[in-house]
Amino acid sequence: MQEAAFRALGIKAFYLPFEVGRKGMIHLMKHRKKLLLDGFNVTVPYKELALRYLDGVSPEARALGAVNTAVRKGKRWVGFNTDTRGFLTSLQKEGKFRPKGKQVLILGAGGSARAVAYALAKEGARAITVANRTEARAKKIISDYRKLFRRVEWKSLGLKGSRPESFRNFARRIDLVVNATSVGLKPGDPALVDAKDFPNRKAFFVDLIYRPAETRFLRLARGRGHRTLNGLGMLLYQGAAAFELWTGRKAPIETMRAALKEGLRGG
Repeated sequence: MQEAAFRALGIKAFYLPFEVGRKGMIHLMKHRKKLLLDGFNVTVPYKELALRYLDGVSPEARALGAVNTAVRKGKRWVGFNTDTRGFLTSLQKEGKFRPKGKQVLILGAGGSARAVAYALAKEGARAITVANRTEARAKKIISDYRKLFRRVEWKSLGLKGSRPESFRNFARRIDLVVNATSVGLKPGDPALVDAKDFPNRKAFFVDLIYRPAETRFLRLARGRGHRTLNGLGMLLYQGAAAFELWTGRKAPIETMRAALKEGLRGG
């Protein structure tokens, strides 16, 4: 995706993968000023670790507690998090969904859930409920964000056992459901919630997973008449945002989309 964008704009650059262990990652970050790179991405599980070593961090990445993109600026390395932009752009452009004034349920309480919650709160969502098997982790997100977004109605929810009738009453008011967990990557994975519990046929179901293209979570929702969207757009647009930070050029979105789809077919 990134190399296709470089070629399309005639930029002489390469995007290369490096897999390192934790000790290797710390070594790289400590010697970051010697790196012969103009920028790099960081993926799990090092997004939080990288933030500690960078010379500067964007306010958004600081609030999220994680970076996924670093840019060399002179002798300094500055960190950003493009996941929020990637999610919002996909949600708005491909999902035709505007979060302002809406009620949202986010499944999961990891890094992706933090990015999604931040993005939706920033765009004016009225109420955000974070649901997780370990409710304490959901409460941590809420504790961190409540002081940043005071107008949002924050709630936490445990995802254990069957859903009581009170859950259906709650779900009736939900406009957007986002799966920000890894549940759904494997064919046999269950859906964390069942679309039948959401009687509002206008609800929008989004899964951050992009392979498989349709998880059981999305398939059940579509079968109930809900609109659905997978995570391919988020992957595309967060990558495009990183490209623009590195190059200062507008990303060739359709070229990147075609390369991404081809790569996923090959994978």
